Amino acid sequence: MPGEPSAASSEPSGHRPPGEHGSGQSYPPPGGYQAPGYQAPGPQGPGQGYPPPGGYQPQGQGYPPAGQPYPGGGYGAPGAAGAAPLTPQEERTWAMAAHLSSILGVWVFFLGAVGPLVVMLTQGPRSAYVRAQAVEALNFNISVLIYSVIAWILVIVLIGFIALGALFVFQIVFTIIAAVKTSNGEPYRYPLTIRLVS
Repeated sequence: MPGEPSAASSEPSGHRPPGEHGSGQSYPPPGGYQAPGYQAPGPQGPGQGYPPPGGYQPQGQGYPPAGQPYPGGGYGAPGAAGAAPLTPQEERTWAMAAHLSSILGVWVFFLGAVGPLVVMLTQGPRSAYVRAQAVEALNFNISVLIYSVIAWILVIVLIGFIALGALFVFQIVFTIIAAVKTSNGEPYRYPLTIRLVS
């Protein structure tokens, strides 16, 4: 009726009762505004997000034992690189040769990587096991070469002579261990090795 204030004019201009925002919309819930279609961070389905702990397998680990190819084919599969795969006995022999050939590095330190490299290139395409062990021996000898250079630099402060002696024993002992393991068809990984080749 004329002269009576309306319900809308009973509230100050621009004021909305609690719980309303605009035309019947409620205020954002505690925690902030969420746009339509918003999804919380994290895996949203199969194959998305980061893998669970322990689910990631770096390359170069999980070497197959002698006589077994990599899952899904690849090196060591029948007919790889147009050559027949090696027999288990040949695999053990070539893997052991890859490790023992690195003893050349004891006498001429930069030759230690030559033997494993030759085995990797010539016999690696015929056997996953041989290639994995040749790569391991190659990385070990590259690491020994790096350590040798550091030890020679330290000779000027005398501690380098001790480091060179320790490095000599280190290379001989672990090369023999690797040769024994691979002769039994067991994969071997050297300690303190910088794995530059995969």
